[in-house]
Amino acid sequence: MNSAPGSIAQRGAVASCLSFMFSAITSAMQPARLPIALLAVLLIAGLAPLIDLGAGKYYGPRGFNASPLSATEIELGTQRARSAANRVASEEVEQLESDARGDGSVPGRTVTRSELATAVRSATSKRIADRIANGVSSDDPELLRLRQRAAEAMLVIEETAPRGIATTFLAAERSAVRQATASMLRFDFNAALGAVVAGIFALPLAAMRESPLVFTLALVVVVCVVSMLAGGSCRMAAIHAGRGGRLTIVEGAMFARTRALNLVALPVLPAIVIGLFALVVIAFTALLRVPVLNVISGALFVIPMLVALLGSILALTVIAGFPLMPAAIAVEDCDAGDAITRAGALVLARPLAWLGILGASLIALAIGGILVNAIVATASTGIDTLLSTLGGDAGRALGSGAGAEVAALFGPDRLVAILVGFWNSLLDATVAAYVFTLACDLATRSYLWMRERIDGENAATISGYGLR
Repeated sequence: MNSAPGSIAQRGAVASCLSFMFSAITSAMQPARLPIALLAVLLIAGLAPLIDLGAGKYYGPRGFNASPLSATEIELGTQRARSAANRVASEEVEQLESDARGDGSVPGRTVTRSELATAVRSATSKRIADRIANGVSSDDPELLRLRQRAAEAMLVIEETAPRGIATTFLAAERSAVRQATASMLRFDFNAALGAVVAGIFALPLAAMRESPLVFTLALVVVVCVVSMLAGGSCRMAAIHAGRGGRLTIVEGAMFARTRALNLVALPVLPAIVIGLFALVVIAFTALLRVPVLNVISGALFVIPMLVALLGSILALTVIAGFPLMPAAIAVEDCDAGDAITRAGALVLARPLAWLGILGASLIALAIGGILVNAIVATASTGIDTLLSTLGGDAGRALGSGAGAEVAALFGPDRLVAILVGFWNSLLDATVAAYVFTLACDLATRSYLWMRERIDGENAATISGYGLR
């Protein structure tokens, strides 16, 4: 008899929590929040080529599931690219190779893919100009076939290019995100969990194994900068969710700037502690190779086992609670140590509640990402239709969505395609920026909800209002 009112109240609390969390889908669409997120997206995209160059390892279509490409495999891909370019621009390719060989006094260099692409464009431009000069109209089918052959050659040149470690990692992460989203929409939670685990644990660990120094250092730098940007976005979300107010982009950025050290320290401090634990395990393991000391190390090996167990618990707690850490600074205006302690305490106090709110957040993140992607895709489809109808050769290439056709353009059309492609890519980047903003909003709302349930503090209890 007494359980019914409690059940109704519990269902009401769950409904209220879900409403509070899912309302982030629309609140994250505020234009003032996007610039910070766009900065994070552009930072990651801009650093990828530098990381690829520093790591010096390259992979094929299978990514980390296969070994890095050997010199022979890279050379084979280069030969395929040369063969494709040679079918369209044999004279230009021969001249490139002659220039690369030089006079024989110094070793020759390898013709690059960008040079092959330039040769394809140059040869195609010359043939089309010759045909037009001989009286062929600009819409002649033969000219279209010339462009298609150039596009096919460009596609081979692009596909045979070896992919660096960061490029491979980002492609694998995008694949994991798509798999997780599709699995959640099918209510296949096992597959969704597998994709999430792969994206958070398996893929970063695989990349770090391939490049322990360069990729690990770059990952730490990226996480630190993203943590700082997330602090500004979380502050804007906290003011909106807790007080119903709004901060400008300048106020959000200023909050992130003034708390930069605390926000950057969020991933650094746990990494240092876990690294110290790892040094203990490494030291005991290394002593196993030293006579006499190996016996002592073996007798006391329970110590590194306990340290490894403690480090694993700490690592899992940090990873599970990391989304709450920038939110803790945004809400409490505390230092990094306090934020880490608060986030970890909330996760450990109610682990099942945190798993539930995390699952709801992932579903909201997937729905929000799909919604915004649909909006952007609809706009892009309309733009592509207009480009294909009214935009001439450059418009048709851009409207087709085929990168090889765009790369095969030459002259003023190529410049137009580069400029329009830049704005199209920026429009596509807004989807990733929205997902970042939504993730920060969901993390902030999760912190506010967990704090209210565990500590009894109202969501409106935020340290200060705006910036002080």
